[in-house]
Amino acid sequence: MFRRMTRERFLSDAELAAFMAAVRERRHKHQPRDYAFFALLANTGIRPSEALALRRSDCHLRGERPWIRITRLKKKKITPEFDELQITPELAAMLLPHVESMGADPGAAVFLMGKRQAERLFHHYSRLADLRPGRWLYSLRHTAATRIYLATRDIHIVQAILGHERPDMSCIYAHVTRALLRETAGRIAPAV
Repeated sequence: MFRRMTRERFLSDAELAAFMAAVRERRHKHQPRDYAFFALLANTGIRPSEALALRRSDCHLRGERPWIRITRLKKKKITPEFDELQITPELAAMLLPHVESMGADPGAAVFLMGKRQAERLFHHYSRLADLRPGRWLYSLRHTAATRIYLATRDIHIVQAILGHERPDMSCIYAHVTRALLRETAGRIAPAV
């Protein structure tokens, strides 16, 4: 039961590509916002509530080292914590059109929607992308954590990016893929 649950929580590269293509190709007035929102979640692994809390002044998307200021909203904390998360120039280019279309007010919310609306949008685009059932908005956090782990092979980096206090929490999000198991098994030298 546990193996099946953890395996189903993240999107494969093909599923992520299909999902983002569905968001990109669906034309309506909120498409740039939706694309920026889901691209941010899929590439950084921040919580949906942290993305929804972003203000225009939190987004520093120009220059060689773009970054965003995240308000870490954890249930057990009395006061929020802030992190500066560097993002790739490619992700900054995805976010920039939407952020710049919002106007000059630094206190304006970047994504004008609630968490329930974001969850409904995720399911809408999931149906358009023909994803397997059982996916939810947090699947993008699991997907980002898994991709970060596969790229770095360092759970402590995953921990820092996701904003966890302990690395064991990050292990819930960074899933071991079958490809990683095959690759690792092929490198293990015989003991005898």
